[in-house]
Amino acid sequence: MWFFNKKKEPEIAQKHEVSAPKEFNTFGLHDLLHYIKREIGVDLFAKNSVIETKLRLFCERKEIYSFRKLFEALQSDKGLRQDLIDLVTVNETYFYREEAQLDMAVNFALAIPNVKILCAPCASGEEVYSLSMMMQERKREPRDFSITGIDINSEAIEKAQKGLFSERSLHKLEARLKEKFFTQEERYFSVKKEYFSSVSFTKVNIFEHEFLSLGKFDIIFSRNMLIYFDDDFRLKTIERFATLLKPEGKLFLGHADIIPDNNYFTKHTDHRLSYYVKKS
Repeated sequence: MWFFNKKKEPEIAQKHEVSAPKEFNTFGLHDLLHYIKREIGVDLFAKNSVIETKLRLFCERKEIYSFRKLFEALQSDKGLRQDLIDLVTVNETYFYREEAQLDMAVNFALAIPNVKILCAPCASGEEVYSLSMMMQERKREPRDFSITGIDINSEAIEKAQKGLFSERSLHKLEARLKEKFFTQEERYFSVKKEYFSSVSFTKVNIFEHEFLSLGKFDIIFSRNMLIYFDDDFRLKTIERFATLLKPEGKLFLGHADIIPDNNYFTKHTDHRLSYYVKKS
């Protein structure tokens, strides 16, 4: 049969063109770091070498090949801006962290009818849920208090709203609390929503006007945020906290947080635990 004897055409090697990787241009890094500091207060200049690598990988994932191009794109691309914020504001926490300080705040809160508490930033929600659990363990019904968690990181807020946590996040909780407030789903623990009707989470930048529209609070928690700010932004932050706090309201900061001299708060110390009271 003729097709068995058909002469084969010579094979031509297929050459796949591989484009050379684009060379990354680091020009514009300082403008980018200034932008981050101006927009969210986080000072990354001291971590220049570490953050440069992190930002470069971020750019390459977005197919942007210079810091200057990223800076220019941020001016009009809100989605890109939020992705960048999420990148530089990752904050890991866990339930009942610094429990003695939480307990002190709860003692204050129990003496205030319909107490309102703000956690800023709230990260992925562990602090908010912890305060709610501690209030309920002290026989305060959810209808008698409210706790608002805010964060600039959209991924953190989404996780807080879902209320799904790893065993690692719950490592300080005794079995009784896990069983009461959570449902175990394979390797994760989901909060029982019926216990947390008084908590809410929202994405807010403390330096934007929306923050000042949150209402008035009796207690504000802001742990381990000021350490990333310089004195100007620290002062601006506590001024805004003072605006939201009711007269004699309490401010709780992280142990490493330092605030400059100011006319808004008086520092108090009790059994090596510190808190700040808004000046009348």
